[in-house]
Amino acid sequence: MQKIEAYLRPSALEKVHDALAEVGIIGMSVGEVRGFGRHRDHRKVYRATEYRVGFIPKTNIEVTVKDGDP
Repeated sequence: MQKIEAYLRPSALEKVHDALAEVGIIGMSVGEVRGFGRHRDHRKVYRATEYRVGFIPKTNIEVTVKDGDP
């Protein structure tokens, strides 16, 4: 068995879910996480006020498949 874990944008979850269902993967675990990578602290402007965003919201997907599955 293999465990596949991916972190992606929350907006991409539906596309990934559809693609996994298309190849026959029907079960997965999904969680909301926050983190940062290369961008570290970046700044955003909201209503003319600049603020730092340290952690970006992400979606964590975990899928466990048998060795013979696609």
